[in-house]
Amino acid sequence: MQSMMYKKHPAGCLTVCLRVVPRRWTSQYSFVPKHQPCQDRPLSQLQEFLDSSKRLFVLTGAGISTESGIPDYRSEGVGLYATSSRRPIQYKQFMDSSKARQRYWARNYVGWQRFSSVTPNAAHTCLTAWERSGKLACTVTQNVDRLHHKAGTANVVELHGKW
Repeated sequence: MQSMMYKKHPAGCLTVCLRVVPRRWTSQYSFVPKHQPCQDRPLSQLQEFLDSSKRLFVLTGAGISTESGIPDYRSEGVGLYATSSRRPIQYKQFMDSSKARQRYWARNYVGWQRFSSVTPNAAHTCLTAWERSGKLACTVTQNVDRLHHKAGTANVVELHGKW
């Protein structure tokens, strides 16, 4: 599993580095996919890029929210596709079947309380700090979890809407 080490960034946020540690995390982190520890060289190159950039544009997806306890779809062993036989409903199926719509809305209603109670993690907070310092021009997200907004990021484009 992963642990985070933080380095204070001149723009006032934290740069996050993941490293491998024993599996002792709470269920909140059970959705973080397994991956190799960060290598120093790519991290230092990324840090140089971030430090030297005056303005950033950031595109985020499901991976940014896994540490907040929201699973992604495709990660081996922990993603929704790996842990459930359910798949997203297709538009045609949704429109053609009142029963499919009822199941869709019932499932969303049941999951809403847990989903709406999650909180932003260090990555969301970092993007907010960059935006407030003038370093981040825009955040575009594929997520519907509103965690960028909860963290305080103002200029967010939500490609798939919001829940």
